Amino acid sequence: MIIHSIIPDEILYAGIEDVEAPVEMHVQGILMQVERISNDQIKVVRVISPELEPYMNNAYLPGQIIRL
Repeated sequence: MIIHSIIPDEILYAGIEDVEAPVEMHVQGILMQVERISNDQIKVVRVISPELEPYMNNAYLPGQIIRL
């Protein structure tokens, strides 16, 4: 990715080290990438499944909060 900007790189990328990468986790038997919100809640980032059913389930849409 190329960014054309007059803003210096130090300002543009400030705080990028603090961003956590999503982790892969099996949730209710489905592999997905999630971000942990709290000890008992996660947010779906991406579903990783060869099956179609998890993609059609609204409970697993990206951005949905799942209680563990």
